Amino acid sequence: MTESISLRIDPDNLTIGDLEDFEDVVGQPIYQALAPRPVIVDGKRVLDEKGRPELETQVSTKALKALIWISQRAVNPDFTLADARNVKVGELQIVASEGDPQGNGEGQNG
Repeated sequence: MTESISLRIDPDNLTIGDLEDFEDVVGQPIYQALAPRPVIVDGKRVLDEKGRPELETQVSTKALKALIWISQRAVNPDFTLADARNVKVGELQIVASEGDPQGNGEGQNG
């Protein structure tokens, strides 16, 4: 197996060009592609213990490919969209960004 790729997106490091490239690849703005949506089970919203809607973010394959490309080209300018397309799922490590309340900064295989 080749070296794993850690996917950590830090919004403070994204450029306008990164966002534009993401939009070109995915066909929608990053805020829309990664927006949390209500969890629906049997046609009803799932609520938490305080009665608030549970939310989840589902990342499409195109969005994942674009995020891998953008994050990896920041450290390796020769990394291409085709390279991102060839990343094996088992080699991908999704890491919570610092300040992310959903994670503690440790990796999760995704």
